[in-house]
Amino acid sequence: MTPASKTRRPRSAPPDHAGSVLCRLLIHHPEVLDIRILGQTDMSGGIISYSLGVILPGGRELYVDVEDASLAG
Repeated sequence: MTPASKTRRPRSAPPDHAGSVLCRLLIHHPEVLDIRILGQTDMSGGIISYSLGVILPGGRELYVDVEDASLAG
């Protein structure tokens, strides 16, 4: 008999949250110098909100809020 550990399939990696996806997209932009994660909030319905600070040239900072939620449907 084959041990259970050999018959189980490895778990797939959990999906990335919206904040990390957005960070990876932004960090490759030539004008983005840095990204700071300013906060995370768990909201009702399983929605997670992420606040990011995107550092731009000239001392400017862009504040971005992104929510990670399931598609309705």
